[in-house]
Amino acid sequence: MRRDEYDINYQNRQYRNGGSARGTMRRRRVSKKQKRREVLHVILPPLIAIILIVIVAAVALTSGALDSLKYSSKKADLYSYFNIADDSQAVVVRYGEATEERVPIINGVPYIELSTVNDEFNGRFYYDTESDSYLYTRADKSDSARVGDRTITFDGSSSTVGYDPYVVEGDTVYMALDYLKLYKDIDYRLCGGDGEPYRIWMSDAETDTGITIVPLKKKQAVRTAEDKKSEILKELNAGDTVILLQKGDEWSKVTTDDFLVGYIENKFLDNAGAGEELKTGGSVIPLNIPQTSLGEPVVLAWHNVTNNSGADDIASILNSSPGINVISPTWFTVTDDDANIDSIGSKDYVDICHSAGVKVWALFDNLQHLEVSSFEIFSKASKRDKLISQLIAYAHEYGIDGINIDVESIPVESGEHFMQFIRELSIKCRENGLILSVDNYVPMDYNDHYNRAEQGVYADYVIIMGYDEHYSGSLTAGSVASIGYVRSGIENTVSMVPNEKIINAVPLYTRIWVETPKTDEEIEEDRVKYDDQGNEIPVPEEDIVPYKLEVQTVRMSEGIEAARANAEVVWDEETAQNYATWTKGDKTYEVWLEDRDSLEAKLKVMQENNLAGVAAWQVKFADDYVWDLFSSYYGN
Repeated sequence: MRRDEYDINYQNRQYRNGGSARGTMRRRRVSKKQKRREVLHVILPPLIAIILIVIVAAVALTSGALDSLKYSSKKADLYSYFNIADDSQAVVVRYGEATEERVPIINGVPYIELSTVNDEFNGRFYYDTESDSYLYTRADKSDSARVGDRTITFDGSSSTVGYDPYVVEGDTVYMALDYLKLYKDIDYRLCGGDGEPYRIWMSDAETDTGITIVPLKKKQAVRTAEDKKSEILKELNAGDTVILLQKGDEWSKVTTDDFLVGYIENKFLDNAGAGEELKTGGSVIPLNIPQTSLGEPVVLAWHNVTNNSGADDIASILNSSPGINVISPTWFTVTDDDANIDSIGSKDYVDICHSAGVKVWALFDNLQHLEVSSFEIFSKASKRDKLISQLIAYAHEYGIDGINIDVESIPVESGEHFMQFIRELSIKCRENGLILSVDNYVPMDYNDHYNRAEQGVYADYVIIMGYDEHYSGSLTAGSVASIGYVRSGIENTVSMVPNEKIINAVPLYTRIWVETPKTDEEIEEDRVKYDDQGNEIPVPEEDIVPYKLEVQTVRMSEGIEAARANAEVVWDEETAQNYATWTKGDKTYEVWLEDRDSLEAKLKVMQENNLAGVAAWQVKFADDYVWDLFSSYYGN
């Protein structure tokens, strides 16, 4: 073999041998690449998916696309939410709802206007100008407190409280709620302060109010609106409770235990716990004033005497009036603004009545001296005390059994002072074993200030003067006491005063009305009136009365005789009275009779309402059958 062939063969072998090694290495390199490709094939798709998800989420977050799925974490500004500027006032919460009402917060103590206290809570607090004190009258004494003085008298004892019972700001008087709690069975809760507006809840309802309490199933916020993006009022935990105000389809209106009113999704409320009732309520703490009762149904007759005691004829009156168990002579009258009382009483009169088994409730009035200012004599403690001292002294002097108060034509501004007079007089009457009764008009809006409800607390009897529906000064003719008028007076009084304290008084007189046509000239004169400056004021046509009206007040029998002598008497169903009308010359006469039929109709209404008795004005006007009729309804 040639050398060059050997070299070539050698090289070829060497190449083949070296080539084999390189091939192995190449194959190894190919295998690793394949494995990498296989790994990437497995890992890359999910990795790309994750990256895409992150990119999409980032875009969604920056674009606001997920806002509808998230809850706002922003807290509400509670001062703006409650529309209150600072901590000098508290938002009043009623029935779980924040109201527009505000009460002052002074040194961390809540106050309320005294006028609101008297209107809504307890109208018994009375300001006495002479002592500069606020009084609260009990059965036997009066509590007192003053502005700027923390020493109070309460139920006969003096003590010092940790707050000012009364505060005056400008012209407004405020009472501390803690002081009010002494007199009314109420509670209150004050929330807020320390950077939150004050909210106050008071259990001021006279009747219980049911409130549904619902627990939360999990942690969640109460929000300002029915929206996840609305602001947070308060964060609540699972098990916390809310008061359910109004349940909607997805959201409910609720109140938190610290009186934040907002909304929460129904899915967070545990309906299984719904239905628990929180009873709230409060009432005036009773005074437990005992009633000095006659002990039997009252049949009372007023005895109108003027210039003597009536002792000369009381024996004959009682003999002709069987069934009367109380007589009320008109003995006492106030004579001047200094609260002096004139008396025409007589112990002999009382002795005669007692021997006949009849009690004497002497009457005190203001009718003989209407110029006396009721405001002057009742608004000052010294003058109220003077009146009371005189009445009690006369009661002892004559040995009477009770005092009947007949104060009429009281203006609105004197109403509260007259009521305080009744409160204070009642104390002295109880101390001296005297029965106190108070005469009242039939209830109307214009005489609400007589405060019959309060009279019913302190007085032993409240008497309705169930007559003078049409009186001597009326512009039109009509009944003295129609059945509707009587029924209204009784039912409205019963709504304010316990029926066992109510006596209804009936008239034993009749009014005969006489109408005389006016001349054309008189009618023309009536078409124009004049004001204080002399300016003409046209009178509407419907207000012009084409006749002159006169009235004659007569006893029962006289009215009956006049009607029967001049006309046919017919029963009028509307008034429950016999009615008659007739003419003489150009005059027209009308009369609605008080007689056996009309009185019995009234007595039936009284019996239906379980009243304590009947009274009558006045004893000398009665026909013989009256007392037997009364006894058939109120006999012993």
